[in-house]
Amino acid sequence: MFEILVEPGFAPLELASIISVLQTANELQPGLRFDWHVTSPTPGLVNSRSDMLVRAEPAIGTDYLRDYLFVVGGSAGRPEAWLPRVRAMQKLQRPVFLLSEAARDYIKLAAPLSGPVTAHWRDARTLTETGDYPTLSQALVENNSGIHTCAGRAHTAEIVIRLLAETLSPQYCAELTSAMILETARGFSGDQPSGAGQNANFLGSRLVKAIAVMEQNIEHPLRTAEIADEAGISIRQLERLFLTHVQTTPAKYYTRLRLKQARKLASDTKLTFLEIAIACGFSSSTALSNAFQREFGLTPRQARKGDNAPSR
Repeated sequence: MFEILVEPGFAPLELASIISVLQTANELQPGLRFDWHVTSPTPGLVNSRSDMLVRAEPAIGTDYLRDYLFVVGGSAGRPEAWLPRVRAMQKLQRPVFLLSEAARDYIKLAAPLSGPVTAHWRDARTLTETGDYPTLSQALVENNSGIHTCAGRAHTAEIVIRLLAETLSPQYCAELTSAMILETARGFSGDQPSGAGQNANFLGSRLVKAIAVMEQNIEHPLRTAEIADEAGISIRQLERLFLTHVQTTPAKYYTRLRLKQARKLASDTKLTFLEIAIACGFSSSTALSNAFQREFGLTPRQARKGDNAPSR
């Protein structure tokens, strides 16, 4: 029996991934039945970040615990509402899986931590900027005494398949993976790709290398010549690659990367705007604000207040 606890603003992909795998598993083998219940600290109709509604039963304290607990956190999560439930499951030695935002909120609330933890790579970067989390890793999943912190997102389906593999036959799990149109189910192993610079499926290897160098040097930006040197190509080749594949110059792409990180820090943390500027390689909060407004059409202060103006 699975409990899927959702918060307002939950990630619909994660909820759908869990249910889809369990539903497909039930369809593949008559007589096999995996049941699930969707619960929430705010029961009734719970809205996702994309306005998808799900009907949730009440998650009442530490009562009515199931065999497995998945927590699909919200954009403005309240981990104190579900942490007692997580601890109760841990005490009973029943597995808990905290996906992306839920993992992030748990790490912030439970710090300092004594065991390994992970979060979606974007949240991990934010956590690193705002606190000291020496056990934070880039793994897809980390298990700390039965509490699994997870990168989440599209990897969620693979987590569920690997979890079912602990009790089901390899042949059945292979059929399930194939039915989900997945080549493999990585499960709890491996590191997550952290940015476009870690994914060569759509961009050439040299361009990917250049982007990875940029992503690794947000606080102290490098000159274009230094990036080209790290990628093993000339400045002219680097500029040609960017113009051909991403329709912009290396400098503009680099600035956009830094501004995206600044926007996440503005919306997800309480860092001052000067601290955000320094963390993202800008000389002052004014320089950050001017660049931010040109890119997103709003100021860092408006982003912090939750302005939903679309970014380019």
